Amino acid sequence: MKFTTFSILAASATSLCSALPAELTDFLLVTYNSTATPPGNSTQDIVSATSLFDPYYQEPYLLRLIGPGYGSLPRFNLSSGTLSSWASGPHGQGYYLYNSSSVTAGTEFQLLPHEQPAGNIALDDAGLLTVGGAKEGWTLCDGKLSETVLFWKGADASCKSTFVHAVQDPPY
Repeated sequence: MKFTTFSILAASATSLCSALPAELTDFLLVTYNSTATPPGNSTQDIVSATSLFDPYYQEPYLLRLIGPGYGSLPRFNLSSGTLSSWASGPHGQGYYLYNSSSVTAGTEFQLLPHEQPAGNIALDDAGLLTVGGAKEGWTLCDGKLSETVLFWKGADASCKSTFVHAVQDPPY
């Protein structure tokens, strides 16, 4: 069987698209050190699942890395530039729709349990989370309580560049 350039490109596009959410609803967020699609079912350190984290049991929630053995992972939706996810409130009291605040340089990525104005977040065609159209600028930095949390353009010496991908399945 002879493969044409078109059939190879079509096969590549099909495998890439299967990793991306069909809509901007019900997806996971993972960090990966490349813009390429993260490998599935990987235990490598280069790809990590994310989870909501409430340091000191108060608002705002942050997005932290979480390794294998998690009980569940938050599913996200994106609308009007705002990322949202359902989660229990501090101390497990109540159940709220957490919404991202407007993302600015040098700050932790934050989600609050009340409505937010239209934000500056989007997903590009490859399923990468962007801020104002830029996919480069996400960093993983040492945060509160020794957790690694997501920043936009974090400048601390502990910060490492990353890309944030929307995916359907957990990485491990």
